[in-house]
Amino acid sequence: MSSKLVLSLVSIAVAGGIAAAASSWYTAQKLDEYVQAGVESINQSHVMRASWYPQLSFPFSRGGVLHIVVLSEQMQENAKMEPVNSGDPESLQRVQEQMAEPQTEERQKPFELYINVSNKMFPFIVKGEATLDMSRGTPYELVQRKAVPPSLPVSMAWTYKAYNQDFDLRLSMERWQVTQPEHSVDVGPAEISLDGNMQDELELNYAWEGVKATSQQPVRSEMEILPLDGVALLRNFSGIWISPEGHAQLNGMRMSDADGKAEMGQLRFDSVMDEAETETGTVLNTKQRVSLADFAIHTPQQQFTINDLSLGLNFSGLNKQGVEELALQARAEKPDFTQMMKSLNKITTKTMRLELAPASMKLNNAAVTASGTLESLPFEVEQLIRASAADTPNPFRYMLQGNFTIAAETNAVRALPAEMRQQISVLQQDGFIKADNKGLSSNLQLQSGQLTANGKNIPLGEFKLQNK
Repeated sequence: MSSKLVLSLVSIAVAGGIAAAASSWYTAQKLDEYVQAGVESINQSHVMRASWYPQLSFPFSRGGVLHIVVLSEQMQENAKMEPVNSGDPESLQRVQEQMAEPQTEERQKPFELYINVSNKMFPFIVKGEATLDMSRGTPYELVQRKAVPPSLPVSMAWTYKAYNQDFDLRLSMERWQVTQPEHSVDVGPAEISLDGNMQDELELNYAWEGVKATSQQPVRSEMEILPLDGVALLRNFSGIWISPEGHAQLNGMRMSDADGKAEMGQLRFDSVMDEAETETGTVLNTKQRVSLADFAIHTPQQQFTINDLSLGLNFSGLNKQGVEELALQARAEKPDFTQMMKSLNKITTKTMRLELAPASMKLNNAAVTASGTLESLPFEVEQLIRASAADTPNPFRYMLQGNFTIAAETNAVRALPAEMRQQISVLQQDGFIKADNKGLSSNLQLQSGQLTANGKNIPLGEFKLQNK
């Protein structure tokens, strides 16, 4: 082999090595940016806070601790609370009432996780893994209370390809158990996967074999959740992730104690979003379905069963362009109020329709059915603001019209608790509910701001549109 050929091969090898090192370094820099952006995104919510503590920073590897704090109920309320206006007696009274409320530990205490993260960089590829630190945060408290084992069999790993934005994540948990004299818990294995393109579309799959728990204190009680599985499609919609399609199925649930037992059969949820072209532009439509095979409560005082429940909701007419523009404004550092109003008007000046697809169930083997629609009349947001400023009572009701009918066989009403039967009797006497040989029924209509039931006017409580 000639010296020139050897030199050429060495040069190519060196150049390749430099290119690989440079691309790996570039990938590491982009990873640092993504981590920081992710932390900032989490901290913008009213639900969670995140902090990143880097511990390892080499050219081809990164490592650190991700501290996640899920805010308690009280902390979430405080985060959303508006500043107190000392000149507003109502504002001061609201704060005084909130401070006077007794606070349980659950409302006050956040849920804290410390996650050990490590990443390895290759040319335009990141491979990482994470483990949950059981020695601190909420997991440590649960271990001290013997609610979970000292080491949870949970693992997470991912691969990210920077050159095409492909992402693959796997989170898995093996079966684990806790057995104590007072209680026992048997948690089945679970797996979650997320695959797809970070700029376009991801698919989320999940499956869990369920859990069974038994307690001996103060009396013996049992709870069992049967297997759960589902899939959801996630799509990047103008910078905001939405789920245009999802399907989930829970095979059932059982609970029992000394007072009785409750059982639920298969519960299924399906949701689909699609687009349609109309004369006024592209609109978004969604269809959602919920079905429940059966549900029963058996106690010495009550026998209550639901069978074959089916409920569907169809929403149509949401202007896509208006939604996209609002999504862009939501991401802007300084949203343009005028542009937001224009975008809202693109939505509100078109008719939107919410339809209750024929809903039905059997309540103690007696049929209950419902159907109806609710539509928005075209209007501009400025009209609503002006009406509110003029102290028009509940101006939004004039922008809607609807028709809703519900009917129940006599035996279905007999299955209800005595208090509910008494309330229905009062409504029947007032003419809001009609009775015949088939059972009870009522037709609700909303027209020109007036709500009626079987032709009888229903007084609507007044409220004002709050705006800043």
